[in-house]
This record gives sequence, C-alpha cells and structure tokens, in this order.
Amino acid sequence: MKEKQMQDILRQDIQVSEVVNQRLCDTYKILERKQEASGKRKSYGKNLRAAAVAAVVCLAVPSMVYASVKTGLFEGMFGNSTKESWDVIHKEVDNGKGGKTPIDIPSKEFVPVDEEKADKQLGQWVMDEPIVKQLGEHTLTIESFVYDSSGAVMYYTLGRKGGVTALEANEDTNVAKGAMFTDDVDFRFSVECGEREDAGFIFAGDNTYVDMEKSTEELFYCTSYMLWSDTLKEGDIPKLVIQKYPDTLEEIYKLAPDTTNMSKEEAGDEALWKEYEEAMAKVQTETIDLSDKGQVPVKKIDMGAKGCLAYSPITIRVDMSKGMGLSKDEAQDPYHMKHLEIKYRDGSSYIVSDSEDLIENSGYVLGAGVWYKTVFNRLVDTDEVAEIIVNDVSFPVE
Repeated sequence: MKEKQMQDILRQDIQVSEVVNQRLCDTYKILERKQEASGKRKSYGKNLRAAAVAAVVCLAVPSMVYASVKTGLFEGMFGNSTKESWDVIHKEVDNGKGGKTPIDIPSKEFVPVDEEKADKQLGQWVMDEPIVKQLGEHTLTIESFVYDSSGAVMYYTLGRKGGVTALEANEDTNVAKGAMFTDDVDFRFSVECGEREDAGFIFAGDNTYVDMEKSTEELFYCTSYMLWSDTLKEGDIPKLVIQKYPDTLEEIYKLAPDTTNMSKEEAGDEALWKEYEEAMAKVQTETIDLSDKGQVPVKKIDMGAKGCLAYSPITIRVDMSKGMGLSKDEAQDPYHMKHLEIKYRDGSSYIVSDSEDLIENSGYVLGAGVWYKTVFNRLVDTDEVAEIIVNDVSFPVE
C-alpha cells in the first residue's frame, strides 16, 4: 500500500458499530493485561475508532488481526486473562440436621488460549452476528455460540441499568453449580433442540460461569458450558428459547399446589390449579435459531467392546458401558469416571478430571444414558492428541 493511500485512509471518518467498538475495547483490555503479565506494559490509545483505522493499514501485525467481529470472544470463552483458577477447597456445609458436613470442591485450572489457533479450529463454526433481545429491563446479547454433537459453549452478556437482578452470580456460584436465575424476574431463557422421534425432547444442561473480574453490577459477562441430553444428529438445530411470564417467577410458583408426593387430583384446590394454569397459558415463548454454521466435527475412537469415545476441540463423550468393567446400570452413573486425561504428541497432557487428586478441569459434566459427557474449559487441539486415558483404558489415536 502506497504512503498516499495510507494517508487517504487515515483522513477518512471511519464509522465503527457499537458492537465492534465494544469488542475492540475488550481486545485492547486483553492486550494490556498480557503486556502487564509480561512486564512490558504499553499505553494503548483510548480512541478505538482510530485504532480500527490502524488495523486497516497494519494487517501484518499479529496483535491487530483479531480486531474483527470475533475479537476477544475466544478469550472470553476459553481463556484465562480474567478467569481465576483455584486449588482444592475444603469446607463444611449445613446438613439440615443442625450439624455440618465436610465437603471437598475439586481444583480447577483455566489456561491461556491461542486466539489465532482458536480461529483456525473453530472460526468457521462460530456465529457471525450477535443476537440481542430486550427482556423487560434486562438486555441479553448472545455474543458467540459454537456447538458439536455432544455439547456447546455460549458466550453472552446480560445487562440492566441499575444492576442485574436476573442472575445470582458470585465467586461461590462459579465454584459450585454456576449462576442461577433469581425468582424476582419474569423471564427465563435456555437452549434446546426440540423434539426428535428417536430421542424425545433434547435440551442443554449447563453450568454458567460469570466473569467476576470483567463484570460490573450493570453488565455480566457469562460463559455457559452446555451438554446435550442426547447426541445430536445432522439437522438438529440449537435454539435459544425465551419464556416471558405474566408475573415474577416467585409469584407464579406460589400459585402451583404442592404435588411433590401426590398427583394433581390428590393435591386438590381446583381454584388454585385453575389460576395457575391460566397464568401459565399466558407465558409467551420465543424461539430463535442460534446458529446456521453446523456442528464442529468430532473424531471417534471405536475399539468395539474394548471402548468407544468421540471428541472435538470443545467436548468429549465416552461410552462407559464398554471396556470399563461396569454394568449397564453403573455405566449410567458419572461417579464411575475416575480419571480422564488427554495426552498430546509433545508429551504434555490435559487432566480433565481425576477423582483421587480432586481435579475437575471441565466446564460441565453430564451423564446421559451410558454416555459420560464433558465440555472442556479450554480448547483441545485435536490434531495434536496422541492418546486419551479413561480410567485404566487407553484410547490411542492412530
């Protein structure tokens, strides 16, 4: 590019959308943190629209390549610049009988992500444009979504002026079961694939990690690690399902008679049932296709009766009924996964989980029939995998 052409570009009034501008902000924050970590902090300019122009004329500079619509999303989904690892946590919880029960929370480690490599591995399967929905006073923005036949990862923000009230999220929820919807909002959202004749209703179980360093009271940055209740087939399309209720969830729940240990008829109170059913009939449901990119391909290792598994850069599923010495009933219990490790060709390894050493480096775990499923909390380079160890069974990659 000639000098005059560069000058002409720099003189232009470049218009950058707010979405791209925010992503540029996120990228520069990531770059600043990386500079701080290396002891070579630089002062990045605050005028990010001008930075976008610089990206046009500096395409050969690696740090600028990711000033794009996917900027910062791989870091948010898989990186560790703002996610905190933790060691094994020993604590006591109320046992409901006036005493305490000791529990051990496994350690978890988040690791850096190579964004260039992530783009090569997943870029073509990541949604191109964000989905923005107004949910009362809250604004939901699905920033990124990628999935395979076992599970998915969704990166989103949830914002509300005056403070987010829809999610209960803090350091404790991050190390426990993830962020949860509160009862004082009148909506919920989830991800599902709908009905399939051979599988029934397919939904996503999930664990939502809220980035407490990056988030503010008015804007939560969330990573939802998901696993499907059944293995997807080609043509199964993940959908964002939004349900808007006529009242807060707390008020709706009050209307429902307790049927914990009885049928609807035994519970009685027909007037209350009618009021509850009338309220539920007013629920508005909106369904939105999350992606038209298709599934990230999985690689399979099938050793017949000796074992079977399938893995991708984001998930793994293992048939626990083969090669593990387990009965069919035992195979359905995730408890019987004692050790899961991915060994790479360079001699390094990723210990996904180990029950003896109390390690759980996953985003979410689900037992679905005889399948043990895990969505990773980091990207796996499937081209570099040499061997996968499940309990005492070796799955060599040929």
